[in-house]
Amino acid sequence: MSDTLLTLYHGTTYDFTEIDVRRGKPFKDFGQGFYTTQSRESATCMALRNRDIELRRLKRRGIDGKVTPWLYIYKLGESKLKSLDVKQFESADKEWVRFIVQNRTNETPQHNFDIVIGPTANDATLLTAQAYLAGEYGIIDSDEAINFFLSRIHAERLPRQFFFGTRRAADLLVFEGRRAAE
Repeated sequence: MSDTLLTLYHGTTYDFTEIDVRRGKPFKDFGQGFYTTQSRESATCMALRNRDIELRRLKRRGIDGKVTPWLYIYKLGESKLKSLDVKQFESADKEWVRFIVQNRTNETPQHNFDIVIGPTANDATLLTAQAYLAGEYGIIDSDEAINFFLSRIHAERLPRQFFFGTRRAADLLVFEGRRAAE
């Protein structure tokens, strides 16, 4: 029986050789860790977005610099997931909303999963998530507010992301290469 290999992409402006899950920023969908996606387009957009943000930061400080957007490519054997504690969201549903809200509103880890797989609350959902968190759709965590949130984000279009929260999980990724994202 052969192991199904997933191709995963990571878009960034950082040049690195080893994954450090602790370097990820807090307040992300699934918490602080290392994020990948099966969507090359989504990872490329993330790298280009981060480049533009960094260039604006440099410009505000009066620095005329160059920032390279990188697309990292990894392989992951699906059978390897069985050895870890994996949480998988098949769709953007009420459980998913509650999970991402917990992670996006707390700096400290809100779970102990090695890997979390599910839809990405991307830039298209950011304003909707902020409105939800501000209570504009009703009482936060109520079914009414969550249903309204879900009705506005077009969940069927959200790319699937893979969160690696532990060193043990990140070690399963096999580096395939890196190239400038454009």
